[in-house]
Amino acid sequence: MLPKLRKGVSVLLGMGTAVGVGLTSLAPASAVPWGQLLFNGIQLLQLSNVSPKQTVTLGQNIHQQVKQNYRLDSNSQTNAYVNRVGQRLARASNCSEIPFHFYVVQDSSINAFSTTGGYVYVNTGLLKATDNEDQLAAVMGHEIGHICNNDLINKLKQSQLAQGAASLAGLDQSAVTAIAYKLAVDLPNSREAEYNADDKGLQYMKRAGYNPKAMPAFLKKLLNQPSQPSFLSDHPGTKERISVIERKIAAGR
Repeated sequence: MLPKLRKGVSVLLGMGTAVGVGLTSLAPASAVPWGQLLFNGIQLLQLSNVSPKQTVTLGQNIHQQVKQNYRLDSNSQTNAYVNRVGQRLARASNCSEIPFHFYVVQDSSINAFSTTGGYVYVNTGLLKATDNEDQLAAVMGHEIGHICNNDLINKLKQSQLAQGAASLAGLDQSAVTAIAYKLAVDLPNSREAEYNADDKGLQYMKRAGYNPKAMPAFLKKLLNQPSQPSFLSDHPGTKERISVIERKIAAGR
């Protein structure tokens, strides 16, 4: 599991049915009820109409938090490789108005994650696990799909709706960033969001000239390992996911 923020206050988010997620502020703070935070002040973020520019700003702020909690790899050759693959997929995506940024995290675990506004992170452990560029493209295409589908914004929207609020009001920028960071790294995406990200990833791979069959091939490789990567626990059943992907490929989707 990804590291938790070290300072702040824990609150409970409701996601449809009650799902507990620890949220923490970027700065030391005393415990403040979630409802009070929501209704205490001016409206900061209208989630019903978030522009690409706003997602980029939020992504930039979350990136500062990521840098505090992860060690980003400084190897220029590795970063150039990941950026080349990522930008090739981004150009083939349906959200080319977003400036994408790709980073390598020095972590031996097999994992990758994305936030919002074009920020994608790939662990060195995942890079070592891939057999070829197409398999890396499969993972990165999936993460780009999450961004293009606004999945983090949708998580924020669902959390506020569960509290009966129309917007995240009364929260300063650091508080919104803290909430978004925790939702991005600690709360799994919905089953629907994962399948939709797979679908987008397949589309981007085909448009960019990658072999979409690399996506199920890489999942099968991970499934057959003695110890499965922890990130697979955040996704739908891997065998079922592979079957769905293979059916889409066979249908030419």
